[in-house]
Amino acid sequence: MEFIKSYAEKIAVFVVLSLYIDVILPDNSYRKYIRIIVGAMLIGVVTEPVRRLLGR
Repeated sequence: MEFIKSYAEKIAVFVVLSLYIDVILPDNSYRKYIRIIVGAMLIGVVTEPVRRLLGR
């Protein structure tokens, strides 16, 4: 149960921080690239339990 709680907290903190980064970024052409990077990082955070189960 503790693993699920820490996993949910980790995702929530990451989402809040990514939203904060998105708000403070100036409106320019780099914004879409930063969103792609943040999205890829979010995929990594979300798939972490699967990678742990597979032993990688």
